[in-house]
Amino acid sequence: MTLKRAIITSLCLFAFFGCGDENKQKNEQNTSEQTRGKILDKNASKDENLSKDSLTPKMSESAQENEVKEINLKLLNGTTMQITKRSNGFDVKDGKKATLYVFFATWCPPCKAEIPHLNNLSEKFKNELDIVGVLLEDKSEDEVKDFAQKYKIKYEVAVGEGNFLFEKAMGGIKGLPASALFKANGDYVQGYIGLVPEEMLENDINRATK
Repeated sequence: MTLKRAIITSLCLFAFFGCGDENKQKNEQNTSEQTRGKILDKNASKDENLSKDSLTPKMSESAQENEVKEINLKLLNGTTMQITKRSNGFDVKDGKKATLYVFFATWCPPCKAEIPHLNNLSEKFKNELDIVGVLLEDKSEDEVKDFAQKYKIKYEVAVGEGNFLFEKAMGGIKGLPASALFKANGDYVQGYIGLVPEEMLENDINRATK
Protein backbone atom coordinates (compact mmCIF):
# COMPACT_ATOMS: atom_id res chain seq x y z
CA MET A 1 0.00 0.00 0.00
CA THR A 2 2.82 2.30 0.94
CA LEU A 3 4.72 1.49 -2.28
CA LYS A 4 1.63 2.15 -4.38
CA ARG A 5 1.08 5.51 -2.66
CA ALA A 6 4.72 6.47 -3.25
CA ILE A 7 4.45 5.65 -6.95
CA ILE A 8 1.26 7.69 -7.32
CA THR A 9 2.85 10.61 -5.49
CA SER A 10 5.92 10.48 -7.75
CA LEU A 11 3.77 10.46 -10.88
CA CYS A 12 1.79 13.45 -9.64
CA LEU A 13 4.96 15.42 -8.88
CA PHE A 14 6.39 14.61 -12.30
CA ALA A 15 3.19 15.66 -14.04
CA PHE A 16 3.04 18.88 -12.04
CA PHE A 17 6.59 20.00 -12.67
CA GLY A 18 6.47 18.81 -16.28
CA CYS A 19 3.45 21.03 -17.02
CA GLY A 20 5.08 23.87 -15.16
CA ASP A 21 8.18 23.72 -17.39
CA GLU A 22 6.02 23.51 -20.51
CA ASN A 23 3.94 26.49 -19.41
CA LYS A 24 7.11 28.38 -18.58
CA GLN A 25 8.46 27.69 -22.04
CA LYS A 26 5.20 28.79 -23.64
CA ASN A 27 5.18 31.98 -21.55
CA GLU A 28 8.79 32.73 -22.48
CA GLN A 29 7.98 32.13 -26.14
CA ASN A 30 4.92 34.40 -26.00
CA THR A 31 6.94 37.10 -24.22
CA SER A 32 9.65 36.85 -26.83
CA GLU A 33 7.13 37.16 -29.68
CA GLN A 34 5.44 40.14 -28.00
CA THR A 35 8.78 41.88 -27.51
CA ARG A 36 9.74 41.24 -31.13
CA GLY A 37 6.38 42.63 -32.24
CA LYS A 38 6.96 45.81 -30.26
CA ILE A 39 10.41 46.24 -31.78
CA LEU A 40 9.00 45.77 -35.28
CA ASP A 41 6.20 48.25 -34.57
CA LYS A 42 8.72 50.73 -33.22
CA ASN A 43 10.91 50.37 -36.29
CA ALA A 44 7.87 50.72 -38.53
CA SER A 45 6.95 53.94 -36.75
CA LYS A 46 10.46 55.27 -37.24
CA ASP A 47 10.33 54.50 -40.96
CA GLU A 48 6.93 56.15 -41.23
CA ASN A 49 8.13 59.29 -39.44
CA LEU A 50 11.20 59.47 -41.63
CA SER A 51 8.99 59.18 -44.69
CA LYS A 52 6.75 62.01 -43.50
CA ASP A 53 9.62 64.25 -42.46
CA SER A 54 11.35 63.90 -45.80
CA LEU A 55 10.37 65.99 -48.80
CA THR A 56 12.56 64.05 -51.19
CA PRO A 57 10.63 62.22 -53.91
CA LYS A 58 12.96 59.19 -53.65
CA MET A 59 10.90 56.26 -52.43
CA SER A 60 11.19 52.49 -52.29
CA GLU A 61 10.18 50.52 -55.38
CA SER A 62 7.17 49.02 -53.57
CA ALA A 63 5.98 52.49 -52.60
CA GLN A 64 6.49 53.80 -56.11
CA GLU A 65 4.28 51.06 -57.53
CA ASN A 66 1.33 52.37 -55.51
CA GLU A 67 2.00 56.05 -56.16
CA VAL A 68 0.37 58.28 -58.76
CA LYS A 69 2.77 58.80 -61.68
CA GLU A 70 0.86 61.43 -63.68
CA ILE A 71 -0.32 64.59 -61.91
CA ASN A 72 -2.15 67.65 -63.19
CA LEU A 73 -1.95 70.87 -61.18
CA LYS A 74 -4.73 73.30 -62.02
CA LEU A 75 -3.46 76.87 -61.79
CA LEU A 76 -5.54 79.96 -61.04
CA ASN A 77 -4.46 81.49 -64.36
CA GLY A 78 -6.50 78.82 -66.15
CA THR A 79 -3.61 76.64 -67.30
CA THR A 80 -2.60 73.16 -66.13
CA MET A 81 0.84 71.91 -65.13
CA GLN A 82 1.36 68.35 -66.31
CA ILE A 83 3.83 66.58 -64.02
CA THR A 84 5.32 63.11 -64.34
CA LYS A 85 6.85 61.46 -61.29
CA ARG A 86 10.09 59.55 -61.61
CA SER A 87 12.50 57.96 -59.13
CA ASN A 88 14.55 61.07 -58.35
CA GLY A 89 12.31 63.96 -59.28
CA PHE A 90 9.38 65.30 -61.29
CA ASP A 91 9.30 66.21 -64.96
CA VAL A 92 7.12 69.15 -65.95
CA LYS A 93 5.80 69.08 -69.51
CA ASP A 94 7.18 72.08 -71.41
CA GLY A 95 9.07 73.09 -68.27
CA LYS A 96 12.18 75.17 -68.93
CA LYS A 97 12.91 76.59 -65.48
CA ALA A 98 13.73 75.37 -62.01
CA THR A 99 10.60 75.08 -59.86
CA LEU A 100 9.93 75.78 -56.20
CA TYR A 101 6.71 74.12 -55.01
CA VAL A 102 5.33 75.72 -51.85
CA PHE A 103 2.69 73.75 -49.92
CA PHE A 104 0.44 76.04 -47.89
CA ALA A 105 -3.03 76.69 -46.41
CA THR A 106 -4.98 79.93 -46.08
CA TRP A 107 -5.40 79.46 -42.30
CA CYS A 108 -1.63 79.08 -41.73
CA PRO A 109 0.04 82.28 -40.33
CA PRO A 110 3.62 81.25 -41.31
CA CYS A 111 2.35 80.53 -44.83
CA LYS A 112 1.09 84.10 -45.05
CA ALA A 113 4.31 85.46 -43.55
CA GLU A 114 6.48 83.90 -46.28
CA ILE A 115 4.46 85.33 -49.20
CA PRO A 116 6.42 88.64 -49.45
CA HIS A 117 9.72 86.72 -49.50
CA LEU A 118 8.42 84.38 -52.20
CA ASN A 119 7.26 87.42 -54.19
CA ASN A 120 10.76 88.87 -53.97
CA LEU A 121 12.33 85.63 -55.18
CA SER A 122 9.74 85.27 -57.92
CA GLU A 123 10.67 88.66 -59.34
CA LYS A 124 14.41 88.29 -58.80
CA PHE A 125 14.57 84.91 -60.57
CA LYS A 126 11.72 85.38 -63.04
CA ASN A 127 13.87 84.12 -65.92
CA GLU A 128 15.25 81.08 -64.09
CA LEU A 129 12.57 79.98 -61.60
CA ASP A 130 8.87 79.19 -61.38
CA ILE A 131 7.26 79.33 -57.94
CA VAL A 132 4.01 77.40 -57.54
CA GLY A 133 1.90 77.62 -54.41
CA VAL A 134 0.18 74.25 -53.82
CA LEU A 135 -2.91 74.69 -51.64
CA LEU A 136 -3.57 71.77 -49.29
CA GLU A 137 -7.05 72.87 -48.36
CA ASP A 138 -10.56 72.41 -49.71
CA LYS A 139 -11.32 75.86 -51.10
CA SER A 140 -13.14 77.07 -54.20
CA GLU A 141 -11.21 78.84 -56.94
CA ASP A 142 -12.95 82.12 -56.10
CA GLU A 143 -11.93 81.84 -52.45
CA VAL A 144 -8.33 81.18 -53.40
CA LYS A 145 -8.34 84.03 -55.91
CA ASP A 146 -9.59 86.38 -53.17
CA PHE A 147 -6.82 85.14 -50.88
CA ALA A 148 -4.17 85.60 -53.57
CA GLN A 149 -5.41 89.11 -54.29
CA LYS A 150 -5.57 90.06 -50.59
CA TYR A 151 -1.98 88.95 -49.95
CA LYS A 152 -0.72 90.18 -53.34
CA ILE A 153 0.69 86.82 -54.44
CA LYS A 154 2.80 87.30 -57.57
CA TYR A 155 3.55 83.64 -58.33
CA GLU A 156 1.33 80.84 -59.59
CA VAL A 157 -1.12 79.07 -57.28
CA ALA A 158 -2.56 75.59 -57.84
CA VAL A 159 -5.95 74.44 -56.56
CA GLY A 160 -7.97 71.24 -56.70
CA GLU A 161 -7.59 67.49 -56.27
CA GLY A 162 -4.28 67.36 -58.13
CA ASN A 163 -2.64 69.18 -55.22
CA PHE A 164 -3.38 66.32 -52.83
CA LEU A 165 -2.18 63.75 -55.37
CA PHE A 166 1.05 65.72 -55.69
CA GLU A 167 1.45 65.84 -51.91
CA LYS A 168 1.02 62.07 -51.82
CA ALA A 169 3.54 61.59 -54.61
CA MET A 170 6.02 63.65 -52.60
CA GLY A 171 5.80 61.06 -49.84
CA GLY A 172 3.61 63.10 -47.51
CA ILE A 173 4.03 66.58 -46.06
CA LYS A 174 4.46 67.08 -42.32
CA GLY A 175 3.87 70.66 -41.27
CA LEU A 176 3.06 73.85 -43.18
CA PRO A 177 4.50 75.70 -44.91
CA ALA A 178 6.66 73.18 -46.72
CA SER A 179 8.60 73.59 -49.94
CA ALA A 180 10.53 71.51 -52.45
CA LEU A 181 13.01 72.82 -55.01
CA PHE A 182 13.73 71.10 -58.36
CA LYS A 183 16.07 71.87 -61.22
CA ALA A 184 14.79 72.60 -64.71
CA ASN A 185 15.48 68.98 -65.68
CA GLY A 186 13.25 67.81 -62.80
CA ASP A 187 16.02 66.66 -60.44
CA TYR A 188 15.34 67.16 -56.75
CA VAL A 189 17.52 69.79 -55.05
CA GLN A 190 16.27 70.60 -51.55
CA GLY A 191 13.23 70.32 -49.28
CA TYR A 192 12.13 72.61 -46.45
CA ILE A 193 9.65 72.47 -43.58
CA GLY A 194 8.57 75.70 -41.89
CA LEU A 195 9.64 79.25 -42.63
CA VAL A 196 12.96 79.47 -44.47
CA PRO A 197 15.12 82.61 -44.54
CA GLU A 198 14.96 84.31 -47.92
CA GLU A 199 18.76 84.33 -48.16
CA MET A 200 18.90 80.55 -47.73
CA LEU A 201 16.32 80.01 -50.44
CA GLU A 202 18.19 82.39 -52.71
CA ASN A 203 21.43 80.43 -52.26
CA ASP A 204 19.71 77.13 -53.06
CA ILE A 205 17.96 78.65 -56.07
CA ASN A 206 21.33 79.85 -57.39
CA ARG A 207 22.60 76.30 -56.97
CA ALA A 208 19.55 74.86 -58.74
CA THR A 209 19.71 77.21 -61.70
CA LYS A 210 23.41 76.79 -62.53
